Amino acid sequence: MTDRHFEQIGWIGFVLIVSAYLFITIKYLDVSSAAYHLMNLAGALCMVVNAGHKKAQSLFWLNVVWALVAIIGLMQIK
Repeated sequence: MTDRHFEQIGWIGFVLIVSAYLFITIKYLDVSSAAYHLMNLAGALCMVVNAGHKKAQSLFWLNVVWALVAIIGLMQIK
């Protein structure tokens, strides 16, 4: 993959995470919904890929933790 592909993956992650937050804010999604947590998980994983490629350690680990929080949220859905 080229640098451009990694950059595009990063932007997809950005859009997913910001959209998830927007949807909570405007009450389009509920904070306990699977869709919200899946958007955060997918977005964080995209950001992990991009940050890993760019060797941006703080961004990498922030998004690893963000993904783990999303997984915990998914596991709590009944």
